[in-house]
Amino acid sequence: GFQKLNQALITLLPNRADTSSLSDYRPISLIHLVAKLFTKVLSLRLAPRMASLVSTNQSAFVTGR
Repeated sequence: GFQKLNQALITLLPNRADTSSLSDYRPISLIHLVAKLFTKVLSLRLAPRMASLVSTNQSAFVTGR
């Protein structure tokens, strides 16, 4: 069920042509499409209301503060 929404597949992408060392790769995580859509919709719906939900003392990550 919902446990799969919290899982991510981590894969390594090469940084350069010579991939002889692990440091020649960078990790990326591939998340479930439904989880990605849910978080995007949630953030878009909450963004306009953030100013009223967050204390006026909080300024980080609140647009316009």
